[in-house]
Amino acid sequence: MTVEISGLHYFDSREEANEALAKQIAEQLTLGIESKGLASLWCSGGSTPTALYQTLARSNQVAWENVLISLVDERWVPPTDEASNERLIKQNLLTGNVEQASFVPFFQVTPSPEDNQKQLEVELKHAVTGPLDVVILGMGNDGHTASLFPCAKDTQQAVARENSDYTAVTHPEMAPHPRLTLTLNRLLASRNIYLLLFGEDKLKTLNKAEQQGDELLMPIRYFLRNTSPALQIYWAP
Repeated sequence: MTVEISGLHYFDSREEANEALAKQIAEQLTLGIESKGLASLWCSGGSTPTALYQTLARSNQVAWENVLISLVDERWVPPTDEASNERLIKQNLLTGNVEQASFVPFFQVTPSPEDNQKQLEVELKHAVTGPLDVVILGMGNDGHTASLFPCAKDTQQAVARENSDYTAVTHPEMAPHPRLTLTLNRLLASRNIYLLLFGEDKLKTLNKAEQQGDELLMPIRYFLRNTSPALQIYWAP
């Protein structure tokens, strides 16, 4: 299947895609450290990036003690839950030398995800200044990315132009658990945004997203249509 999409990088195998993206991420983090003394890496969950994180954890190129690692989004579940993105990151990325990095979790024990968001907002604004250095996104077959879901009514506030918050809460109708997510404005202001995808189904979804249509119906369109920085897509069968 041939898809003409700007920023789309094809690889023959998932291993090659992971190696190439891990190298690119390491280079961008190093540039951030050299220019500012500190760089940040924002990670998505799911099964797709697991091997990428394991590959990145073996990198000796990055001064990890000068890197802040956090999440793009999180389910409102404790890190002991198998659905937790924090759990995935700690098991696959925060190992070896990467244990020297600072890590900011999203989940906190609060009465509600909205209370959690308020506390997280304060913590991130204290920990992070300026644009995020590296963001790793995934995409569902419905065109959602981060926890910006077309089936969540509160996604409209999370993507609003006037929203200056770092984070938002969404309640997707077609997925379990309330979600904590970085807002669209915070994500689009990043220095480098990468989308990692595997399989023909995801190419079909990208092709559909490239067609005319409302961004809210397929939130990945916000990133495909953004030009600075341009979304870089790494795909393998």
